[in-house]
Amino acid sequence: MNVAEGSTDRQAGLPPAALTGMLLAAALAPLGSTMIAVALPRIGHDLGASISELTPWLVSSYLIASIALQSPGGKLGDLIGHGRALMVGLSLVLTGSIFGVVAGEVHLLAMARVLMASGGACTVPATMAILRNQTPAEKRTQVFGLLGACLGMAAAIGPLLGGELTERFGWRAVFGANLPVVAVSLLLVMRSRGMFTKAQAAEKRQPFDWPGSVLLAGGLTLVIVALRLTGETAWWLGGGGAVLLAVFPFRERIAASPVVDFSLLRHGAFFGGGTIIALQNMAMYPLLFQMPVFFDKVRHTGARATGQALLALTLAMVVGSVVAGRLTAKVGPRVQTLCGSLFGLAGLWWFRDLQAVHLPVEVMPGLLLIGLGVGITSPPAQAASMSTVGREQSGMAGGMLSTMRYVGGVAGTTTLGVLLVQPTSVASHQRPVFVYAGALVVAAALSVLLPARALKKD
Repeated sequence: MNVAEGSTDRQAGLPPAALTGMLLAAALAPLGSTMIAVALPRIGHDLGASISELTPWLVSSYLIASIALQSPGGKLGDLIGHGRALMVGLSLVLTGSIFGVVAGEVHLLAMARVLMASGGACTVPATMAILRNQTPAEKRTQVFGLLGACLGMAAAIGPLLGGELTERFGWRAVFGANLPVVAVSLLLVMRSRGMFTKAQAAEKRQPFDWPGSVLLAGGLTLVIVALRLTGETAWWLGGGGAVLLAVFPFRERIAASPVVDFSLLRHGAFFGGGTIIALQNMAMYPLLFQMPVFFDKVRHTGARATGQALLALTLAMVVGSVVAGRLTAKVGPRVQTLCGSLFGLAGLWWFRDLQAVHLPVEVMPGLLLIGLGVGITSPPAQAASMSTVGREQSGMAGGMLSTMRYVGGVAGTTTLGVLLVQPTSVASHQRPVFVYAGALVVAAALSVLLPARALKKD
């Protein structure tokens, strides 16, 4: 069954039950990414592993699988139907969560995490494709705003929920908490069975691009792992990954059904929207890691105050995502993404002189502006990008945009790791801020590639 290529009147939009179920399914990905962080000490104690051992196995493996499988997961939806891909993703999350509940060894727990990340790589692109295909063009920014708000809230409450569950029920509850969410999501989506149709027969006959998927996933994995290592090993892994990624475009040119269609990047709105999302993530995401280190190592401030300041960023992002749809109808995607990038630059003004910053509350206005800028920018950028492709490529497009978003975050955290050579030095913390600002300047310039007016029909 397929939610994405419905033959029903799209002007009616998605039923609330189906929309809620799909948003819950997509939210499992960021929830799984952040919820485990606070449970790592307890997991290490119970399974006899150190934090340094757990981080690559349980955190990095999830991130790598999430990035490497987004595009293949999106293309899978184009071939088998996005509703089916959504169900495959939920099944993988369910299986991984069950493994996590019963696992008694770190490597089995890592396998559970990879299964969950693989599920998220199917559910997020499938949800984006369904929203694109079942929503009228004039309402598309609004539903992508809801998706952004849902993903942002899931990422924000992940550590809070993970900490509460771990304290009350133990770390296995972090995995068990996914089970009722998956069940509710399945129930709500299945109730909308009447609007499910089969994928196009021609698309179903096309083979899945396994060689291209292996090249892309392998190349991204090797490069990301190399970025986290040093020495000769890092150079060998990075070089191997670069070779695979260099071969990948040539494979896609001859593939019958490529996992990534590079011709999409020739569309100004698709390229511009995806790159803006990546650059904004590059500027915002590393701040979530840098600020706790700055206030702990430099100002010796309590973690609670820093957490509250960062919560302001995520809440502002949620608010911006919710109001983005109405703004787009009035000012258009081009002006809105420009303003969002300028809001982010204005927010970074509070970080221009970290020598004068002593308490988290002093940068809270800047974090609010940055979160608001990301919130009002991402929905119109996604909607404009997804509107440039047809239904038959909407899963691939969703996977490409998700990959670009993740790559932006990895680029930001990698830059932070390179420049933050002395965590106790204010000057060392100051350097990444200028990189964030540069990313937002480029994002503001790219806003010209987006349409001036919101799309009325397609």
